[in-house]
Amino acid sequence: MHRKFKSIFLHALTSCALLASVPMSFAENPRITVSVYDDAGVPGDTLASAEGRAAKIFQRAGLEVSWLTCVRPNYAGCATTFNEIGGPVHLVLRIKPNGASWTSDTACGVAYLASDGTGQYGDVFWRRARDLQTSSKVDLATILASVMAHELGHLLLGSNAHAISGIMQGHWEDDELRRIGMGSLLFLPAEGKRMRARIAQREQLLISRREGGRD
Repeated sequence: MHRKFKSIFLHALTSCALLASVPMSFAENPRITVSVYDDAGVPGDTLASAEGRAAKIFQRAGLEVSWLTCVRPNYAGCATTFNEIGGPVHLVLRIKPNGASWTSDTACGVAYLASDGTGQYGDVFWRRARDLQTSSKVDLATILASVMAHELGHLLLGSNAHAISGIMQGHWEDDELRRIGMGSLLFLPAEGKRMRARIAQREQLLISRREGGRD
């Protein structure tokens, strides 16, 4: 079973030298907040379980995730200020019933990236997750968790994030689905380091902007 993800406006990653210059004190166990907007009517217990399992995937990569679950019609209750100084990086996932017309039939989601490789928004396609569950017999919440983690991975890793192995692999076949069921399809160690460095870089940029505004 193949799975393809598409990102728009891709660009080269920030150089390794720049990432290496980020102080490690910023990059240790960073926190991110994710608002999840459920347009697909996912059962509440399934979504809660998926969020918990996705959080564990990120914990293995050295990141802490907190979730704001936004269910119709109370979307207004999830409105927050993104990426405030001193707060965690804030990302958004929207669970849609189906994929967009311009995405592949095998795509389970999409991450929206700017030309510099940064982004805050991603979509997850509910029907595709259910199709994978039907064909693989893996627990639906477990599949949804991996799809959510993959799309968030694109937002946190930036451009050219697909890998030849692990959860950021561009195509999931039987072996990857089996590993999802076992809870062993994870971010690679280098990906965890890269996500933490990029989060630290964002924090530094926010601080620089705040200090610049005081002049």
